[in-house]
Amino acid sequence: MKKSNLFFVLLLALLAVQVSAQDEAKPFEHLSISANAGTMGVGVQVATPMTRFLTLRAGVMMFKYSYDYEYDGIIRHGDYEGTAPIPMTAEADMVNGLLLADIFPFRNVPIHLTGGFYVGKTDIIHVSTGDMAGRAIEIGDLIIFPENGRVSADLETKGFKPYVGLGFGRSITKNNLVGFKCELGAMFHGSPTFIIKEGKDITDQVGIDASDDLDSFNKFLKNFNVYPVLNLQLHFRAF
Repeated sequence: MKKSNLFFVLLLALLAVQVSAQDEAKPFEHLSISANAGTMGVGVQVATPMTRFLTLRAGVMMFKYSYDYEYDGIIRHGDYEGTAPIPMTAEADMVNGLLLADIFPFRNVPIHLTGGFYVGKTDIIHVSTGDMAGRAIEIGDLIIFPENGRVSADLETKGFKPYVGLGFGRSITKNNLVGFKCELGAMFHGSPTFIIKEGKDITDQVGIDASDDLDSFNKFLKNFNVYPVLNLQLHFRAF
């Protein structure tokens, strides 16, 4: 091989190495801040690349919602049994921190696999009544009589919640200050459990074993141990 050709080949190889090195992401070289919205509520996240194929994300998501409605309370007087409306409030209160890793298996396609966990409150839904005037309420097969004039109950899950997902887009864009990504996934929050906070379970007084019935109701809730996650993200590259 002629010296000129050898020099040209070496020059191309050197340029290729330099371009590759410039294109490789260095840990904590960049940082983005994002606004997020979806089935986990709204929140903020920060992201930083560890390599070309791996990005770390951390943040907090909050879902708070309150809904007022009426429930038919049970009236029992001797042999008479009827219903009357009871004012009730259902409050969703989910606050979770998160630590997630996005893995990009393809160099030029922004499809990513995500794994990590959420950690947060265990009591995610709180239900309470207004003035019940001595009336009981029925939830499923449970009959609950008020204490101190009201009934309240919580739906509880685990505090540590593993997560897997699949998304499109990057949390940090190389050439743009603003970017967008979407993600679908599943959060494993364990078997939800219904816990009476205020009120007395009187199911057994009407001919049903209360403890067995509450266990049966909670067994039904075990079918909902996975929480579907849809997350939409608008992110801004800080540096």
